[in-house]
Amino acid sequence: METLEGTLYQRVDELIRSHEGEKLLSVTASRVAIDELAARTAGLEKAVREIALEVEKLAASKKD
Repeated sequence: METLEGTLYQRVDELIRSHEGEKLLSVTASRVAIDELAARTAGLEKAVREIALEVEKLAASKKD
């Protein structure tokens, strides 16, 4: 059985990877780089929300 930390880490890692598109290089066009960074930021925001929900659930279960 996986631990809560392990499954949470895996879910967050999958969310982050799912929002990574192109590899950013020094020759990447500015518009493409900006779009890519915006997508990655959205992925990180979603991952942080997932973490917050898991922490809330864990805290609530510890109170009971």
